[in-house]
Amino acid sequence: MAQNDYSIKDFKTLIVWQKARELTQDIYKVSANFPQFETYAAKSQIIRAIASIGANIAEGNGQLYKKKQINFFNNALGSASETRHWLVIAADNGYISEEDYTVLEQKTIEIIKMLIGCIRKLQEQAEDEEIA
Repeated sequence: MAQNDYSIKDFKTLIVWQKARELTQDIYKVSANFPQFETYAAKSQIIRAIASIGANIAEGNGQLYKKKQINFFNNALGSASETRHWLVIAADNGYISEEDYTVLEQKTIEIIKMLIGCIRKLQEQAEDEEIA
């Protein structure tokens, strides 16, 4: 009996996922210093938003169809924008330094740009699949 050789796309090889993972760790570290009363508010929200970026990239990468992958990458894009919002709130309230804010904001923007590039590429591939 011949064994089928199915290749599995590994999200861990994606640079955008690696950067999202790194940013997640950075935000976990800085959010550890948030005030106790923010545990179930701003801290919880920013952690959920940042963790969602990598999770959606991973889930999208595992899809067979380009259009499904685009949907998950678009969700990751939304979570990245939400992360930016919570970074502003954290900076406004003095939970993170201006320096930390600037670094985390730039890393988030870099991920957003990468996701937009990925989505555009996937859209082209999806159009090519429809033509073929």
